Parts: sequence; C-alpha cells; structure tokens
Amino acid sequence: MTQTSIKNIPPVFIVSSGRAGTTLLRGLLNGSNQIHIPPESDFITRVYPFYHNKQHFSDEDYRKIIQLFINTSEDHGWEMTEKYLLTCLHEQSPQTFADINSTIYKAYLQQVGLETQQWGIKRPVLIAGIDRIINTFPEAKIVHVVRDGRDVSLSYKEIHQKGVIKFGPKGVVTNALYWIDGLRRIEEINDIDFCELRYEDLLSDPAAELKKLCVFLNIDYEKFVTDNSNPITSQTTALKTQKKLFIRKISEIKPTNTKKYLAKMTKLNRFIYELIAEPYLRKYNYPIEFKIVSFPLWLPLRNLAYMSARLFNNWRYHRRDIETYNQ
Repeated sequence: MTQTSIKNIPPVFIVSSGRAGTTLLRGLLNGSNQIHIPPESDFITRVYPFYHNKQHFSDEDYRKIIQLFINTSEDHGWEMTEKYLLTCLHEQSPQTFADINSTIYKAYLQQVGLETQQWGIKRPVLIAGIDRIINTFPEAKIVHVVRDGRDVSLSYKEIHQKGVIKFGPKGVVTNALYWIDGLRRIEEINDIDFCELRYEDLLSDPAAELKKLCVFLNIDYEKFVTDNSNPITSQTTALKTQKKLFIRKISEIKPTNTKKYLAKMTKLNRFIYELIAEPYLRKYNYPIEFKIVSFPLWLPLRNLAYMSARLFNNWRYHRRDIETYNQ
C-alpha cells in the first residue's frame, strides 16, 4: 500500500457514552505514525457557542481562548504554556473558529515533534456536540465506540468507589439513561461520516476492526501494524521523554475484559438496567437475560424516561458551557 499523505487524512474525533474503550483506541491510533491524539479535551464543543460565528479575533480574544482551552483540556492545556500558545496564535493569526482549533492542535504536535502527523481529538462527552464538530470541521471523521452498557455502569461505579477524581453517573438508572442518551444522539445524526466500533469486537479481533477503521480514516493499516520499527523506535528523542504520548500495540490488548456484569452486578440491577435499555442492548447485539423486558408495554415508559434524560443533559451541558466561559 502506498503511503498516505497527511493532506489526505482528515481530523478524527473519538466519542462514546463513556468508559467504552476510547482510551485504548486512542493508544492504538497513536501507534500509527500517521495520526496523533493528545490528552483529552472538549474545548471545541464547550467554546463553540461563544466563538463559532466570530469572523475576527483580536489579541484579547486569543488570550481568553487560551484560558478556555487550558480549562477544558487535560494536563492544564496539554502542558503547553500560555506564552507558547499566544505566540502560535499571533504567528498564524487565525480568523475563524475552525482555524483557531487547528492552530492550537497543530501547536501541540509541533511541541512534541509530530508536526508531520494529523491531529485527532478524543473525549467521550463530545458525543453530545457532534453537530458542533461537523459545523466547524465538515470534513472530520467521527469514530463512535460503544460498549455493553452494563459493563459501562460497573466501570463508573468503580470510579465513584475508588477513583481519586470521581465523575459520571452513579446509580444503575442514571447510568442506563446516560448510556442510552449518547446512543440516541448518534442515532439522530444525518449526513455525517462516522464509523461505529464495538469495544467487545475491538478486543476479540483488533486486527479486523482496525483494518475497517483504517479504510474509514484513510490511513495505512500495514504501516503501524506490521512495521516493527513503528511506532516506538521511530519516535524522536523529544518524544521519548514525553510521559503523555500513550501508545498501545495490538499485542497488548486483553480480550477478556468483557461481560463483567454477570459476576459483579446483582441480578436486580441487571434486570433494572435491561428494563430501561433493552432496545439499545438489542440494537448493538448485546444479550438480553430477562425476556419480560422485551414486552411492548414498557415502550411508553422508556420513551418518557429517554426524553427526560435528554432534557436534563441538554440543560446540564448548557449550564456547564456558561460556567466555563464565565470563569
């Protein structure tokens, strides 16, 4: 296969309903030597309402935007200093919201010595702002990773029990509704180029799933899977000193990290989850344990719950965006 030019690789955004293996996928793509995805950020969707229509950016705008980027990105703005970002913005003088984003993301690639690669962004919550992403980057590729919601629920539960930083829904009901709301947002998009991967399939047959993804992203599968010099030994000395590169190889994948809910979730909680999420568990080919949850009589109650969850999440996201900007 001929080497793909970076100009032919569109930016990629990885989204999910959370705890679905997006970090694993990020690590695999970072081993491609063609796309690099920095630490997490939802800068683009959270700042979009305030700047997407702006056609002229002043020095004051740049300084405000840098603060917003730092506040909405891991590692205090991917460990880029305000001075460095301001210098990059002054040099490029971007005058659209899309160019602002590209300048910041490319500044990171330049800082870590990967300016020949295409940038990507990974953050599960971006699933709620796909329309904002596409309005900013019409050529972008969206990758949606879905995982059995019952295992997702267990993962969030563990975060709340053991995590230093606690986030995400807590109870089985809120977990199910949050998982479903993300899937419904994907279900509702039209005329958007996206690829959907099941976490379980990525674990069981990573080569097949990555081949499918490489075709979608227009990158060379052979380049980062079969070439033993990639991705590690081809990195620059500067890259080797970076702690946040996060590169994974197929050989590191553990295929057994599935169906934990069967042993770790109580039968009552499994029933409650299936009662709420049955249509979407079935849609994504996840097994149903309790036949009664498939009865049509549950449909009106589910629709009411789904609508309520959407209204609540939209309100919560809007409040978060306002609070971020006002900070």
